[in-house]
Amino acid sequence: MHMANEVLSPAVAYGFIGASAVGLGAAAAAARRTFHESKVPLMGVMGAFVFAAQMVNFPVLTGTSGHLGGGVLLAILLGPHVAALVMAAILTVQCLVFADGGLLALGCNIFNMGLVGPYAGYGVYRAIIGGVQGEKSAGRLYLASFSGALVGVAASSAVVPVQIALSARSAVPFTTFFPVMVGVHLLIGAVEGLITFAVLAYLVQVRPDVLEVRVRGKERLSRRAVVGSIAVFALLVAGLLSLVASGLPDGLDWVSEEKGYVQPPESASPAMAGATRLQEKLAPLPDYSAGEGAPAYWTSLAGIIGSLATLALVYVLALLVRRRMPAHAHPHPHEH
Repeated sequence: MHMANEVLSPAVAYGFIGASAVGLGAAAAAARRTFHESKVPLMGVMGAFVFAAQMVNFPVLTGTSGHLGGGVLLAILLGPHVAALVMAAILTVQCLVFADGGLLALGCNIFNMGLVGPYAGYGVYRAIIGGVQGEKSAGRLYLASFSGALVGVAASSAVVPVQIALSARSAVPFTTFFPVMVGVHLLIGAVEGLITFAVLAYLVQVRPDVLEVRVRGKERLSRRAVVGSIAVFALLVAGLLSLVASGLPDGLDWVSEEKGYVQPPESASPAMAGATRLQEKLAPLPDYSAGEGAPAYWTSLAGIIGSLATLALVYVLALLVRRRMPAHAHPHPHEH
């Protein structure tokens, strides 16, 4: 769902850069009031895991594919405010290092996938799971997480046609674009819900107290071992599964290019086209490769580099958030 520069007008791109800056500032302020340092390792490895998982596209329809967004999973484990910051870090690494998502479209991508998706999906999750007090059944947790992930993806996708329409870059009426865009992402969201369920099911089995709600389960691993296992998963996904990812266009590319719902890149604003040329020159590993004709192992290497870069950036963000915690704050295992 990463938007390219060419699908937007400069005015919309700059407007959403500002909107995302405001949203992330509010998220950071809220995170400083609630985030505890015990979550720092989990925050880092989950950022790396989501980055890696986003490299693995899976087919959902003939001719299209999707990948994990991860925003709602992060929100369930870390809270929506921290999830927004982690998603912003992931999208920034993807944009600057791999030219994945437009440079001037970064504000729109953060707004859609880093703010709208996590907050909307987490809201649905909390509506189903209820308050954090009292023990919850595993079934209720899984239903809430699946539903939240599904809605999060759909909500993120719903903003895209609006941004393209505001940019006057749509080639079809909004009433045609919107339902097709959201429809294909409901299918992608269903798979995302299953992946979110699987990750939470693993955590319930090995360390249920990392969740914000109390669920019956056994503490089979230490917190350090859980963090280490997620780090290993991230490296395996980035290094191995990325090699077998579907080559089909993702939902947005399918709608915009295959179905022709967005005007061709050649007709884009010169400013947006220029941003793409600059981005391609500056990105060290565009399209997760060392260049045309590069061996396949470069995809694995790029995935590992990106996961480690995300881990480092998220860790820095965690330290900044933690450093500003009030001195009288007491440790609390969960963020609300």
